[in-house]
Amino acid sequence: MDDIKTPEELLDFMFKNIRYGYLGKNGKLYFYDDPDFEKDWFDQSIIQSPEELLKNGCGNCLDQVEFERNWFIKHNYNIETIFTMVMLDYKNNYPIHSFLAYQDEDDNWCWFENADFNNRGIHKFDTLEELLRFQRRKFIEGLKTLNITDQELRRIITTKFLKPDAHLSMPNYIDYVTNFDNINI
Repeated sequence: MDDIKTPEELLDFMFKNIRYGYLGKNGKLYFYDDPDFEKDWFDQSIIQSPEELLKNGCGNCLDQVEFERNWFIKHNYNIETIFTMVMLDYKNNYPIHSFLAYQDEDDNWCWFENADFNNRGIHKFDTLEELLRFQRRKFIEGLKTLNITDQELRRIITTKFLKPDAHLSMPNYIDYVTNFDNINI
């Protein structure tokens, strides 16, 4: 890790060394191609520390953002960590997502994305607001493939959140990140 000097090198490292998945409360690693990946996710998944993610080589967007946060802070970047979901009063299968945005040396805001296969990369914007609008459009595009209704789309929330504790369960993580103020986009 000490050899990684730029965001581009970090993205390359993560792409090569971290598989999408999660650590369960039971200590098992669940990978995206496991047959029971979706079945136990909400009840089993816990947030890993950056060290655990590195050791396990496995993590979802929530884990990867904390790993990224650790690297970007050590390298003195101005960052924001963002969470987005469809906040409904009933159980649903719509995805949740967290991601990291950082300010580069030219004061541009960059969306750093490794976990979301369809949007992997570093996407540069003039402002954080422009970045958030773009990312929201991408999130909605994905939701529309799941036949989300217009009424449900109006229930998307987006928050900027501070570092959570490691080993939070998924319900506790969602409670934590959704207690921050909603960003109007």
